[in-house]
Amino acid sequence: MVRVVTDSGAHLSTEVRAKYKIGTVPLQVLFGTRTYRDEIDLSNEQFFYMLTHEKVHPTTSAPAPQDFINVWKPILDAGEEIVSICLPSGLSATYSSAVNAKAQLEQEQGGAVPITLIDGRWVSMAQGFQCLEGVRVAHAGGSREDVAKAMIGLNDKLTLIFLLDTLEYLKRGGRIGKAQAWLGTMFNVKPILEIAHARVEPLERVRSRKAGIARLLELVQNPPTTNGARIGDGPLHISVLHARAPESAQQLENEIRARFNVAELVMGEIGPTIAVHSGPDALGLAFYRE
Repeated sequence: MVRVVTDSGAHLSTEVRAKYKIGTVPLQVLFGTRTYRDEIDLSNEQFFYMLTHEKVHPTTSAPAPQDFINVWKPILDAGEEIVSICLPSGLSATYSSAVNAKAQLEQEQGGAVPITLIDGRWVSMAQGFQCLEGVRVAHAGGSREDVAKAMIGLNDKLTLIFLLDTLEYLKRGGRIGKAQAWLGTMFNVKPILEIAHARVEPLERVRSRKAGIARLLELVQNPPTTNGARIGDGPLHISVLHARAPESAQQLENEIRARFNVAELVMGEIGPTIAVHSGPDALGLAFYRE
């Protein structure tokens, strides 16, 4: 049997991870000199409270190699194989840490270990959907190669977009990039960002949250082509993501179910990996079509 392992940047809920036995390696969240393991030492509720009340702005850090080994080892000891997908190396050192962890295991065991590593191109539930696809193939009896191929195969289908309530946290987190040009009007706009080429990129800006939600729905119908034309025109697989904004997320879910042929809809909460840059009240959509 092949098991899928990811990191806490995938924003898969505890229930989903337990149901499909998806292993999760926690990223680290740093508030000054204090370090927490995402979802282990620090819940989302605690994180958002600290984000809005602490004077120091938090940062995130890759897991240590030993953190990967701690998750992988029981799976390998049970005689199972692993496909482990990581946050993009262009955004995080997580993949590099995984490579070092695998090398350490192989040195300890004196030979190759049945682990396939994927340097991902996505974050949040776009990466989460890759995990779910991998699990489906594994449960159908697919090999480690089959599972990895299916997960990577979603790269040309996925879209990941976020509506922010403010640019302030993006500015603080140092990920503002091309959105720097929007700072002169940062109090008057609601930015829409996307993950493109494993980077956070500004997509467009709107004047109100209501207009932003309407625009998110339009982008589900006609996805941006920054990552190239998206493949697939069948039933929709979509995740509605929010940063402590459950009512807005529910509104989005209702609209999506009314407008689209939905094969799968997963609700998720934005965790520290994204929230250090998005701040509270952000909304996100990760989706693809069959």
